[in-house]
Amino acid sequence: MTLVGRICRAVEPVFEGALALDEAARGRVERLEGRGLEIHVTGLEWRIHLVPTAGRLLLTDDPETPPAATIGGPPASLAALATTGGTRVLFGGHLHVSGDVQVAKAYKRLFDTLDPDWEEALARVTGDIPAHETARLLRAAGSRASRIGADRRTDLRAWLVDEIEALPARTEVDDWMNAVDRLRADADRLAARVKRLGRERSEDP
Repeated sequence: MTLVGRICRAVEPVFEGALALDEAARGRVERLEGRGLEIHVTGLEWRIHLVPTAGRLLLTDDPETPPAATIGGPPASLAALATTGGTRVLFGGHLHVSGDVQVAKAYKRLFDTLDPDWEEALARVTGDIPAHETARLLRAAGSRASRIGADRRTDLRAWLVDEIEALPARTEVDDWMNAVDRLRADADRLAARVKRLGRERSEDP
């Protein structure tokens, strides 16, 4: 059996245990039946397939049918995907998503709901102590990847606002919105005054 096959065999019971405790997650798996997901760990060139079958989530390195979607990226970014809430992690620039994007999003929501014990899965492959240390490093790497993504979004926003002035600054937007509100209020008062003057003129003998 290949190393990826061993990993699949070790992780699958962890998913099964988590699904047994979460009826909502089981429902998500059932709705995904027939639409598998490939996890491509770049650098290591591992390809792990998640195959929903009869309310279970089977893991294999040799699927019978092609996946509906593929999520690929380095280990740290995939760790962030598995541990950080929000589908925005899928599109933070560190991961490549191909195939049906909605299926990829559905799997991300499943991971957020399911919350499997990744350290237990690692322990089945490497033993308790290496698994604990690896899980700690992956959590740290995932957090770092998320911070880098947030920093890059901040840098992009600053470049668009300050450098090339493609977007207005937040204060300029607030000032503009306030001016619009004042103009709307002035227009309402003017309309009310015109209406009152028209009524007074029609009543004047």
